[in-house]
Amino acid sequence: MRKGKRGIVCRRSGLAKTGSYNYCSHMAYKTKVRKIGNSLGIVLPKEALQAMKVEEGATLYITEAPEHSVQMTPERPGFAEKAKIAEDLMKRYRNALRELAK
Repeated sequence: MRKGKRGIVCRRSGLAKTGSYNYCSHMAYKTKVRKIGNSLGIVLPKEALQAMKVEEGATLYITEAPEHSVQMTPERPGFAEKAKIAEDLMKRYRNALRELAK
């Protein structure tokens, strides 16, 4: 680990850790929300797809993150099972989690 700009701790993989979420300090891609048929969508830049190591037809999971943001994760072995377990736990303990969030 090394200390980078603005006191951000960087890992050798190129990811910077701020809080409990991982962010790539050089990965900021700009795209616009567009109308696609009767829906709204975004087109991901080629560089973003390369960074996630995904190709056409790949499954991406979009999960809620803090401060009105989302996190996009490519499907990896075991991810769907972990997401299902997390969803079940959040449903089972929703009242406790709601109290902890206050």
